Amino acid sequence: MMLKDRVAIVTGASREIGAAMALALAREGAAVVVSYFGEPDRAEAAAERIRAVGGRAITFRADCSQRADNFALVAAAVEAFGRLDIFVANAGITKFGRFIDYSESSFDMVADLNFKGSFFGAQAAAQQMLRQPRDDYGGRIVFSSSVVGSTAVPGLAAYGATKAAINYLAKALAAELSPSGITVNAIGIGATTNQRNLRDDPNYAENWGRVLPIGRALTPEDSAAALLYLVSPAASAVTGITLPVDGGHALQSPAPRMDFAMRPA
Repeated sequence: MMLKDRVAIVTGASREIGAAMALALAREGAAVVVSYFGEPDRAEAAAERIRAVGGRAITFRADCSQRADNFALVAAAVEAFGRLDIFVANAGITKFGRFIDYSESSFDMVADLNFKGSFFGAQAAAQQMLRQPRDDYGGRIVFSSSVVGSTAVPGLAAYGATKAAINYLAKALAAELSPSGITVNAIGIGATTNQRNLRDDPNYAENWGRVLPIGRALTPEDSAAALLYLVSPAASAVTGITLPVDGGHALQSPAPRMDFAMRPA
């Protein structure tokens, strides 16, 4: 197992993509902190799936939009497992809505969790990684970004702007931290079938399967596979990139219109 004796935090790990990422890391030997905010039962279920395959996991409630909670989260990982090697800033929120009447409260919610939370989560993780004795592995910070960060989609102005900021943040932090052995990257996640998307559009998977060049919507496991590459020893020279995992979405111009995204925020 390529991550034996490594310790990882995955934020937003109670939901589909985060839970798949946490399980994938555990299958490769990492001890995992399943970070969540509002769904303790789902977080515990994600941790139980890890334990069921012989992995080690704890859950920790954190409001990742708050700097102090990010530092408490890292402290909990160190208390439970002794160190931190991998930090996955996956927690995020989408608030659809037309730009022309998008509310300040919706904007603050999206910006605080998606960007501010990722920024200070990475800061807390990097401080801990730099305190540890350096080894050949170093540390890995990975952000969950989105294809929307590089492709304009009506109804997602605020969300897309935060993801564009994440793509830049990965570059900026890579420039600062890579000399110390910490790589920083992002995953540009595309249209993924999950409960939220199916609630908004029951035909979500079918509709995107007709649009995307690969002929199907993405699954949470697609993002988890990309994460495993970025935290693997094979990716030790990969830093400062946003890895597209979008089924070819970025090849489509213009991006497909999602009518449900244009409702008032």
